[in-house]
Amino acid sequence: MIDTDEITIESVTNYIYDILKGNLPENVQGLEITLRHEVINGAFYHYTHGLKKHDGNCQRIAHGHRSPIELVVNGQRDVQREAAFAGRWQDIYLGSLEDKVSLADLSLSDNATGITDDTHYGFRYSAPQGEFELAISKLETEILDTDTTVELLANYVADEVSKTLAENQTLQVIAYEGVGKGAMAFRS
Repeated sequence: MIDTDEITIESVTNYIYDILKGNLPENVQGLEITLRHEVINGAFYHYTHGLKKHDGNCQRIAHGHRSPIELVVNGQRDVQREAAFAGRWQDIYLGSLEDKVSLADLSLSDNATGITDDTHYGFRYSAPQGEFELAISKLETEILDTDTTVELLANYVADEVSKTLAENQTLQVIAYEGVGKGAMAFRS
């Protein structure tokens, strides 16, 4: 959609500027857009989820994040545990148990023939932006007994990683969600 030979920060910035410039009210005097490359030094997870209790676009049942994760054991980054957890949540759907339903409860399209409750999970919820439904392979899903906010994900990761620690080890989890948002959890 971008009329350019190469996708660069500059070409994307110009494209976004042109779209926004033509749709702004007359009282807007200027527009400045700054895009930057995301720098992730270390392990990252890549998951999709939905948050029915969220006020913004996180209500969409299958939107995603690619974010770094830091695990600090006894005051030192543990890159092996970071890589292991990042691998566990590489291209996965994180579903809330509260939203899990039978596939029979979903309005599936004709393209969904052949999927069953043995192979797929169904998720469904209502949010201010509408009704959301999803059928997804069990192989690409992890179900949590909480909502999937970054704060609760940090606690979940801490609980899971704590199972691999010796009794006297401490753990700090720094879980990010996109740029400038994250949460920390501690276990001792």
